[in-house]
Amino acid sequence: MKPIFLFLLSQFITIAAFTQTSPVQGKIADATNGGILPGAHVVLTNKSDNTTIATISDDKGVFRFDAVQNGTYQLSISFIGFQEIRREIIVNNQVINLGTLQLREGVELEEVQVTEKVLPVLQMGDTTQFNADAYKTLSDASAEDLIEKMPTVNLEDGKIQAQGEDVKQVLVDGKPFFGSDPTAALRNLPAEVIDKIQIFDQQSEQAQFTGFDDGETSKTINIITKQTMRNGTFGKVYAGYGYEDKYQAGGNINFFSGDQRISILGLSNNINQQNFSSEDLLGVVSSSGGGGRGRRGGGRRGGRGNNNGGNANDFLVSQQGGITNSNAFGLNFSDKWGEKIELSGSYFFNTSDNTTEELVRQQFFDTEGIDEFYTEESYTNSINTNHRFSGRLNYEINPNNSLIWQPTLSFQGNEGAEDLLGQTLLSDNLLSQTDLGFNADLTALNLGNRLLWRHKFEKRGRTFSVNLNSGYAPKKGENFLFSESIFSSPSTDSIFLQQKSTLDLNSWNMAVNVQYTEPLSEKGMLTFNYRTSYQQEESDKETLDFDEGSQDYDVFNSGLSNLFSNDYYTQQLGAGYNYRKRDLSITTRASVQQANLIGEQTFPFDNTSKHTFTNILPLFRLRYKVAQSKSFNLSYRANTQLPSTEQLQEVLNNSNPLQLTIGNANLVQAFQHNINIRYSKTNTEKSSVFFVLLRGNYTNNYLGQSTYLGAGDGDFPILNENNVAAGAQLTQTVNIDGYWNLRSLITYGFPLTFLKSNLNLDFSTDYLKTPGLVNEALNYSSNTGYGVGLTLSSNISEQLDFTISSRSKYSTVTNSLQTQSNTNYLNQSTRLKLGWVLGNGLVFRTDLNHQLYRGLSDDFDQNYLLWNMSVGKKVFESQRGEIALSVFDLLKQNNSLSRNITETYTEDQQTNTLQQYFMLSFKYDLRKFKVG
Repeated sequence: MKPIFLFLLSQFITIAAFTQTSPVQGKIADATNGGILPGAHVVLTNKSDNTTIATISDDKGVFRFDAVQNGTYQLSISFIGFQEIRREIIVNNQVINLGTLQLREGVELEEVQVTEKVLPVLQMGDTTQFNADAYKTLSDASAEDLIEKMPTVNLEDGKIQAQGEDVKQVLVDGKPFFGSDPTAALRNLPAEVIDKIQIFDQQSEQAQFTGFDDGETSKTINIITKQTMRNGTFGKVYAGYGYEDKYQAGGNINFFSGDQRISILGLSNNINQQNFSSEDLLGVVSSSGGGGRGRRGGGRRGGRGNNNGGNANDFLVSQQGGITNSNAFGLNFSDKWGEKIELSGSYFFNTSDNTTEELVRQQFFDTEGIDEFYTEESYTNSINTNHRFSGRLNYEINPNNSLIWQPTLSFQGNEGAEDLLGQTLLSDNLLSQTDLGFNADLTALNLGNRLLWRHKFEKRGRTFSVNLNSGYAPKKGENFLFSESIFSSPSTDSIFLQQKSTLDLNSWNMAVNVQYTEPLSEKGMLTFNYRTSYQQEESDKETLDFDEGSQDYDVFNSGLSNLFSNDYYTQQLGAGYNYRKRDLSITTRASVQQANLIGEQTFPFDNTSKHTFTNILPLFRLRYKVAQSKSFNLSYRANTQLPSTEQLQEVLNNSNPLQLTIGNANLVQAFQHNINIRYSKTNTEKSSVFFVLLRGNYTNNYLGQSTYLGAGDGDFPILNENNVAAGAQLTQTVNIDGYWNLRSLITYGFPLTFLKSNLNLDFSTDYLKTPGLVNEALNYSSNTGYGVGLTLSSNISEQLDFTISSRSKYSTVTNSLQTQSNTNYLNQSTRLKLGWVLGNGLVFRTDLNHQLYRGLSDDFDQNYLLWNMSVGKKVFESQRGEIALSVFDLLKQNNSLSRNITETYTEDQQTNTLQQYFMLSFKYDLRKFKVG
């Protein structure tokens, strides 16, 4: 892998020298009201040889050709719904600034559509822009259906990835749409209103203003709507009912009137359709820093979670998999008030009732090569209610001062119950067994505020900004644990637990970031910043045992009760330099950070830990636009990760008596090194996109796991100190060096003209090396994956639409402690999605998903096909309505499998899924746009 990495790196940083040419630039605006026209089509045609180059205007209406050879050209500018303008220009070794070019309205849509060939894709610096008209979908398709056809975009398991990274936000015409929920935005926006789709890395508000990159970026999709569809009403409503008592109902409606936009959506169903993000399922329950990575027992998998009082997951049950009844309502609003105020906000409410039946198998190992197995069968029911609000106010006080205020509010209530049977085995011998029940009731609130004041001086490039952040997150609740456990030791009888626990956790934080920029020249800029932050958490957990005499929970359990506080204070002082010259931008910055971490436990015993960390946090970023259609990016950044309150508390968590956890007051912060290399090339003539990503992370003092397999022989003092019975396990978070996470991705998308379709290919490699301790012996678990995928999407007509995709990944897992535990496995996922509108408005839709697993344990290897199908009839004017009969899981093969690899065990997991049902449904698309 290393030679390949070095070879690719050497190829991408070898950049050809460019010839001396002249730039041509200008700005495009509406002649009627002076408004900017982003996404206008600009073409330069050389009169001597008729060769052309093309681009589009950016979100400010500006276009630029950076390297135009000398000669005479014809400039053509067109925009849907406006008159095309043509102008002759002469390029002769001088910068040509055409100023503001105004387009007039009044051209029929058909006239514009036939003037020039639609450009499917353009590269504008670091932004890749796709023309929606170049990708045909059915007339009732959503933005999600459209964007799935775009090169470098992948939709899988409800998550949206672009250019190898998770999409964090979807904007509509540059404005937030349903906060930071990409799923809601794409599923509720019809494809027919979309003109352009842009994919880029959005910088922080402070970086956008100062022009100095702070490394805080998020993958963002900006949807530019058609000019003719920015005033009107559109949406859809639907309802259906089927066997056995399956139902769905919902819809969305959007009111667009220039800058004012109101969107309303809602749904209700019992067929696992959740039109909201994972934030609504997890809400505000995660504590700062997280509590691990997702498994039961050692603080890894969500679910019942870690009951040591430092995380609200103490009182939650798993929301993953299973069958969910959902009810949701959403409201999104954005407007511009005058010339100075822009306002946007969104509110979401949802409630979900989830039932999960789960089978888990974990295989452990130690230095002696003794394989230990843990199996688990569980039944979980959880009712989750969530309210979520986010807002944004942008106030341009005057030309030199502005304010941005972003409040957030989330409230969650969760009631859950779980029944579980777990067993630990050594070969075929039973070491331990537990049969338990768990009930929980939790409420949690999360308030956040962000205020950014920005000031620019008369001297261009000289700025001063202050960013204030604050948050408050109280959590309260109680849980009940009933368990009967049996262990292999002959001196240990059955252990009964009947306990009640209450949690009162309060967390608040605040941070101030001050930044000043000073231009040194037209090409160089200095920046100075100071940041200070304070975070404080207090956790009060009380555990009471059930008393047979009083028949009440009134026996105080001091060993499982605790009072703990965690204070984290940081100061950071930094300076940096930014250099820009035409197509080259280099940013370098370094900050000195001092952090103080104080953990204080006052019950059941006094224990205070104090740590002071001093780190230098460097940042380097290089951006180079090789040509109009090529860009190269290289970035390196260092940052720290704080251990959570949960990981610091040295109190035993007995929520699963077979898999115990305990905190570690001696934890220190982790230090991460991150590198990211990207190269993209767009060929406008061939309508192709080529993209390469190389990404790596190395962590010192990684927050890993130390697991003691319960031999019960007293070899390890921590087992005796916590009275761990033979056959039980104990896990503690520890700092370990040697964590690696590497990824490479190559994607190439191009049209297949003979099929009237687009083909996207991607190749990936992943390498994850995770350190951990097993009975205090160091183990490195390495997981290497090789993936290949293809997506073939039709571009035939609005009557026939299909997408064929297939992704295969072969993984090899090795462990340094015991090579006999090494495994290989294959996962392949193939999908066919077809929509066909026949004569007389008949509609046929089918969706086939094939899953293949090989190399898992015998009980988990699977090869199944999920086949959904519907037949419908278009009705009403313009065929806006549709009546359909559909069947879910035609072959009755639906299944849910996953594999999880950690440094101490390999886990296979299977959950119950929705089974076959038939449904009769009705859908109606709302469309009413103002003309002129």
